[in-house]
Amino acid sequence: MYINFTPHKANSVNAKASSCANIFEYLEKEERNLSTNESFFNEKNNEETVGFFDKNSINIPKDEVVQNIDENRGKRGVKESNFYMINIYPSYLEQLHILKRIDHFLEEKEAKEKIKLTDEHKWKTRDLMMRDFMTSYGREVMKAYASNFDREINGKKISENDLMYYGRVETKRSYSIKDKHVIRNKELFKKIDKTKDKNQKEQLQKMLHKDYFTNEIIREGVAKGGPNYHIHIVVSRHDATNDKQHKISLSPMSKYKAQESKLNNQQNKTIGFNRDQFFQNAEKSFDQMFQFSREYSKSYEGRKHQANTKGHREQTKNLGSKALHITSNAIKKDLNNYAGFNVLNPIQSIPMQLSQSLGINIPTHLSVPKNPADLSLKVAKAAVKIIEKGYGM
Repeated sequence: MYINFTPHKANSVNAKASSCANIFEYLEKEERNLSTNESFFNEKNNEETVGFFDKNSINIPKDEVVQNIDENRGKRGVKESNFYMINIYPSYLEQLHILKRIDHFLEEKEAKEKIKLTDEHKWKTRDLMMRDFMTSYGREVMKAYASNFDREINGKKISENDLMYYGRVETKRSYSIKDKHVIRNKELFKKIDKTKDKNQKEQLQKMLHKDYFTNEIIREGVAKGGPNYHIHIVVSRHDATNDKQHKISLSPMSKYKAQESKLNNQQNKTIGFNRDQFFQNAEKSFDQMFQFSREYSKSYEGRKHQANTKGHREQTKNLGSKALHITSNAIKKDLNNYAGFNVLNPIQSIPMQLSQSLGINIPTHLSVPKNPADLSLKVAKAAVKIIEKGYGM
C-alpha cells in the first residue's frame, strides 16, 4: 500500500488557480478516454457516468464538488491554498487478493444458481465490485485521516463527519518521468544511440526494462499493465461543520509533536498530524476489511525499519571509510616526519584531524611511537576504538 499527499499550491497572481476545478477536470480524464467497450459506466448501457463519492453518496457531479470545496475556505482568501489531494495506490498483491475473492464469489454464484456467466458479464461484475470495494476503503482511509488530528470541534474529537472530501476510483496508470525504470531506460537509449557496434547494441537493447504484464519497453507515458485500481481524494483544508468565521484548519502536512499545555487541564497535549500512525491505520483497515494477511517486511512498519537499518549501515560504512582515509593520510604524513623531517612532534595531529572531521572528541594523550610499525598500530587501534564506542558497533 502506497499513500501520499499532494498539497495545493495557490497562485498569488491568478486567483482562478486557487480553485479545485482543474484537479477534478484532471480526475475525469479516465472516463473521457475509455472506449464504449472498456467502461461499464456509459450511456450506451443506460448507466450513470462515474461521478465522485463522499462519506455518504456516490456519483456526485463534478460541478457540485468543485463548488463545495471552493466555498469551504473559512477566512482564507481566494489566493491561498484550500485543499489537499490524497493518493492511494494498493499494491499488485493487494489488488490480486481482492480480485481472487471476487472470482470466488462468481464461481459460487454460478454453482448455486446453476448458470454460466459470460466473460463480458464477469468482467463488468469484477470492475463494479472493485470500484465499490475501493470506494468503501477510501472512506475507511478518511476515518483514519480524521482520527489522526488531535483536535476537537464543539467539544468533540474530530471524525470523518467533520471533513469535506470527494474521491474517485480510477483504473489506469502510466509511467512517469520520475520512475526508476524510465530513468534507467533513458540512459540505455543514449548508449544505444552512441554505440556503432551491432552486437553491443543488441546487448544494450536486451537490458531495456519492460512492463511485466504487457512486455512493452518502459518509457514516460506508457500505460502500466495489470490491475491498476487506485483512489484520489480531494479534501478541504477546513472542517465542514463550523460556520465561516469559526472553521478549523486541518493540514496533513503539519508536523506532529507533543507540547506542554495546561489548556483544559491537559498536561501533555499533541498538535499536528501523525502521519506515521495514519499510514499504519490505513494499512490495518485494508487488512481487516479484506482479510489480507500481510508479511511484516511488506508492512509500513517493516519497510520503515528496513529503511532505517539500511540508512544506519550506510552511515556506519561511510564513517568507516572516512576514518580510514583520514588515518591513512595522517600515517603517511607522520611516517615521513618520523623518517627524518620532524620526529619531535608525536601523533597528536592524527586524533585532531579525526576529531574535526568526525565530530568526536578523540583523546590526544597517546604515547609517542617507537618506530613506524608502532605508529601505524597505535593509530589504527585508536580509530577503531573511537568508531566502536561512538556508533555502538
